[in-house]
Amino acid sequence: MNARLASLSRDVTMVVRGLLGRTPSPLIARRPRAAPPLTTAPAPAAAAGSAPAPGMARPMVIERVERETADAVSLTLRCPDGAPVPFSPGQFFTLEVTIDGQRLRRAYSASSDARDRTRVTITVKRVVGGRVSTYLTEQVSPGTTVAVLGPSGDFVVAAATAPRHLVAVVGGSGITPVMAILRDVLVREPATRATLIYGNRDRASIIFADALATLATSHPGRLAIAHVLDDVDGPLTATRIADRLDAEVRDDAATLYLVCGPTPMMANAREVLTARGVDAARIREERFFTPTAAPTITTAQPVTIRRAGATTRVIVRPGDTLLEAGLAAGVPLKLSCAMGGCGACAVTLLDGAVTMDEPNCLSAGERARGTVLACVARPTAPCTVEAAP
Repeated sequence: MNARLASLSRDVTMVVRGLLGRTPSPLIARRPRAAPPLTTAPAPAAAAGSAPAPGMARPMVIERVERETADAVSLTLRCPDGAPVPFSPGQFFTLEVTIDGQRLRRAYSASSDARDRTRVTITVKRVVGGRVSTYLTEQVSPGTTVAVLGPSGDFVVAAATAPRHLVAVVGGSGITPVMAILRDVLVREPATRATLIYGNRDRASIIFADALATLATSHPGRLAIAHVLDDVDGPLTATRIADRLDAEVRDDAATLYLVCGPTPMMANAREVLTARGVDAARIREERFFTPTAAPTITTAQPVTIRRAGATTRVIVRPGDTLLEAGLAAGVPLKLSCAMGGCGACAVTLLDGAVTMDEPNCLSAGERARGTVLACVARPTAPCTVEAAP
């Protein structure tokens, strides 16, 4: 039995070290969270035809590649064993690919209808100089296998029984999570209506142009779409989007605002909503950005991990994260996206010091309380951390 446990520990360690690579990645970060149910790793492997163990990567096959624009594609993924792929509209998945021998992870929002649990579609827009986005938009083909974590994220809309109004303010690839939300809400809530204010460079840059038009036609009078384009409305797209939003703001508790896109656009949208007195509880934001790697750590550090009354002492090797070291030692730490974007792996730093990849999803208040993200935190001194049971 001890030999079997040791073998299992080694296997889990190898999986985790591969899963939690050290390369910083673009991620999706969010405001302080009411996160989806936390997951715990390590966990048993999924049986064929069943959902994967929470927190563990799973191989998924690219079933379809659909060109949306010149620099954006939608990739439909399925599990080769037929396991379900459940997610909530607005959530994202973390993809792990190997390029030139280097394992890289990136997060992409689901854009498909969440009612179809046999597969999921993510939409990727190529970033200038982006290795993974370039690979996914230009090189993959049906049959390519990628490792997938998730779903993660809390940019979701809780179900409502009463009629309401969703106002979505998006720019560029910010449409991706909102598309999944619209596909779900317009069907699930027949009395709800939605307004989409969508900014792009030009008509050729509009992701889901045809799908959005079809969605509006399928739900007459319930989805209004206002396109704001640089080549039509001028270069101050963010300002013009804010003007359109201002016209939509109502003193109405039944209106929920969804904001996702470039930083200037989001800042302008929030300024409009704040100035008009919209309650912060009625504003949901999703931010896409690229983190900067933390400074390289060259010295191993001892770390004490307290969890559920148990204490485990580990040595975190140079470059490793708290999460890597804890999981390798058999501590069942919680994780989801493994990229600093969802907060599932948050622990409390009781003493010592760490450095983290920035930016990440922690708020100023969480940082002040000593919260750190185990998946992107590397100790720079001996530490003690408290993990949730």
